Amino acid sequence: MKQLSIIIVALVFSICGCDTDRPREIPVGTWEYDLLVNGVKLGSATISNKVEDKHYVYSFDLTMGNGQTQSNDVIVETLDCKPVKLEKHTYINAPAQQRLDIIAECNGKQITLTENNNKTVIVLDKDYILDGNYFLYQLIQNKFKKGRTIRHNVYDPSIEREDAIPVTITLVGKETIAINSIPYRAWRVDQSIGKIKNIIVYLDDKGVVLKTSISMLNMKLDVIRKGL
Repeated sequence: MKQLSIIIVALVFSICGCDTDRPREIPVGTWEYDLLVNGVKLGSATISNKVEDKHYVYSFDLTMGNGQTQSNDVIVETLDCKPVKLEKHTYINAPAQQRLDIIAECNGKQITLTENNNKTVIVLDKDYILDGNYFLYQLIQNKFKKGRTIRHNVYDPSIEREDAIPVTITLVGKETIAINSIPYRAWRVDQSIGKIKNIIVYLDDKGVVLKTSISMLNMKLDVIRKGL
């Protein structure tokens, strides 16, 4: 489940595992979002997911500050969400132009990491996943059972290049939330990434993110779906 990678992003009503209004398969398509910091719009994002050559290809594009910062993340997984490849490209246009390109090619616990053309081979001491479709895949496999908790280690070299970060999600249930003042019934997923605990993701009945909220110190970051 995706979740929004540059912010280590990227899930009232009781439900049961037999609920008919629940995701049945990994959604494919393209979705647009607004990025708000403390209620002020500072950027926009696009999430897309597709099946290509018997792999999931998940991408997250972000633009902030009138284009001063742009990022593009692409995650390739098998159809049962095993890691294949991660690409992260970041462009900063002001005050000085900078570009960072990271590519991680996965072969079991061995990762070939290329950072701005500098190649390193890293061997992790634990199993890991990429921050693509894995968590949503697991929730679907468990028929979106209320209270279900899933844990795994996520590899993201922009955060920790030689280790994978523990991530935990819990399916809380369904709640009514407002998106642009319009109420929606949404699945709430609470998530923690490493030491960041206050992450809430809301999904629609197809498993597409409606809203993600992250609270850290005195900052609240919201990613909110457009075009609903």
